[in-house]
Amino acid sequence: MTYNVLQYLESTLQRIPDKIAFTDGENGLTFAQFGQRAKAVGSYLSERIGVRMPVAVLMEKTPEEISAFEGAVYAGCFYVPLDAKMPPERMQMILDTLEPACLIYDEKNVKLLEKLTVACDTVLYSEAVETPVDDSRLQKIRRQANDTDILYVLFTSGSTGKPKGVTISHKAMIDFTESSCPPLHFNENTRFGNQVPFYFDMSTLEIYTSLKMGACMYIIPRKCFMFPKLMVEYLEQHEINTIFWVPFAMIQLANAGVLDADRLHALQTITFCGEVMPCKHLNVWRKALPNALYANLYGPTETTCASTFYIVDREFADDDSLPIGVPFENTRAYIEKEDGTEAEDGEQGELILGGSGLSSGYYNNKEITDKVFTQSALHHHYYEKVYHTGDLARFDETGNLIFCGRKDYQIKHQGYRIELGEIETAISAMEAIGNVCCIYAEEQDHIVCYYIGDLSSKDILTELKTKVPSYMLPDKLIQMEEFPQNLSGKIDRKLLQQRYIDSMKS
Repeated sequence: MTYNVLQYLESTLQRIPDKIAFTDGENGLTFAQFGQRAKAVGSYLSERIGVRMPVAVLMEKTPEEISAFEGAVYAGCFYVPLDAKMPPERMQMILDTLEPACLIYDEKNVKLLEKLTVACDTVLYSEAVETPVDDSRLQKIRRQANDTDILYVLFTSGSTGKPKGVTISHKAMIDFTESSCPPLHFNENTRFGNQVPFYFDMSTLEIYTSLKMGACMYIIPRKCFMFPKLMVEYLEQHEINTIFWVPFAMIQLANAGVLDADRLHALQTITFCGEVMPCKHLNVWRKALPNALYANLYGPTETTCASTFYIVDREFADDDSLPIGVPFENTRAYIEKEDGTEAEDGEQGELILGGSGLSSGYYNNKEITDKVFTQSALHHHYYEKVYHTGDLARFDETGNLIFCGRKDYQIKHQGYRIELGEIETAISAMEAIGNVCCIYAEEQDHIVCYYIGDLSSKDILTELKTKVPSYMLPDKLIQMEEFPQNLSGKIDRKLLQQRYIDSMKS
């Protein structure tokens, strides 16, 4: 019985101890080295703090940082990734909410740490990793463990401006790993090319799949995402065969024109998640790499990375919407109408998710937890916890889920209910358009479209009139050289919205 993710690591390092587990292409750790370092950090922590305590980790994105995560787990605790690129104010809010028992940091973050108020013990990773491994103590801690123990807490944006700490248990992570590996064909030969930061939930798929299957995870240097040609060279050099990226990163490569049918022969599995993937850009990838498996994953952080998946099995027009597919095994998904009843096939409503992959709730935030994690409205015979995603969806005639947008992207404009994503899809499909983002300025009652591309506003509106009703036409189109990104590598919609509001006031 698997009840702790460290069982994945321990099984794999017994089988292939000398295989590289995590690397940046130059510096890496074998499974044996990784396990030894994690145990050393766990031994250090276990001498100083109790079990089931939060451990913050402020380190550079390296294989060593992942070993610090699992060191916290060996100590019977849970880890919380921090990142030097986070705004200091946000990092301080996380620390204040978390109240960690210990903070592990590296030499590159010493100066940053001095700017933060940290009311706990702090330790350099390089010191903690030198601790002699105390196997008897670690085994005693393991005997006290169960699968409902918290594995990690990831902080996401909150509607109040205060980050929300999403708690994920061992049970939830094990459930997701077991259910996602078979349909996505992950195995010992998988070579992940990691894009997302470690405080973003998508990274957990790569980390725990690597530990379970004996796969290898390459941490792609940040500079590669700034220079598409360099990215292609990196993927080729290291024979990366699997990527799990946010669509924004895939769009950048598609727009850069670097995808070539004569290159990237090793790339076999291309998965994406986190935001809508425009079919126009997906088609660029599929034309260049027609033999790869393409999978669209969907799921909030609150459901352990992803809840549904769609294997792309047919052609899509540039202005089509890509399904988000079917639930992974052991995940329940249904559509709830505004009256609390279950929608029929084809009817739109809020997507509700249930199963072992659900978060245990928000850390130190029972009020918001109780708002979105509730008893299923479909019955009251026993307690069945479900999560309200805030996403609109429907089931199509093939049984696949179709994402219809965020409830908070659905606006009321000129008396009509409008889904901003529908406008984005229509514009994104136009020739010479690189990327699109629509926001709504409520005070001005303006639909604002930011876009990257060579078309004029007039040309866009002329073509858009043939695709959407007049009441859906943007009030303002703004051409951009590039879009601002949030910490997760997605388009920063809130910043674009605030920029427009500020411009109207000036």
